[in-house]
Amino acid sequence: LFLISYPFDLLWDHLFQMPILLISRQSCYPSNVTVVRVSLVKIENPYKEPQKGCILCNVTVDYKNIQLLSQFISPHTGRVYGRHITGLCGRKQKEISKAIKKAQSMGFMSVTHKHPQFMRDPNICGIKHLD
Repeated sequence: LFLISYPFDLLWDHLFQMPILLISRQSCYPSNVTVVRVSLVKIENPYKEPQKGCILCNVTVDYKNIQLLSQFISPHTGRVYGRHITGLCGRKQKEISKAIKKAQSMGFMSVTHKHPQFMRDPNICGIKHLD
């Protein structure tokens, strides 16, 4: 049993199937006859990037956790950072936004700026602020 594969540019089609040409010599045929059988083998795309997880997917968001919520607001304006800055999934971004608005309306958080107690906390959003 011999295994022959196609060149690299033919390997990846839109279904990510690799065509493999199997050549076998069977005893029931004369020795100069070759039986050719083509089969498709499904394989994973090696160039597909792994799914990036949200940093809060395993965390319960609560409006009383002011230290966590303060990581997602601007220290100068008090506005909630967007998804492109925080890197959160849509569901957690909406939960964070609702929790921040609820904490602000109940008086746990300031609306106009970040609380000075949390200014030196580690930055989990990847934003660099001028000190």
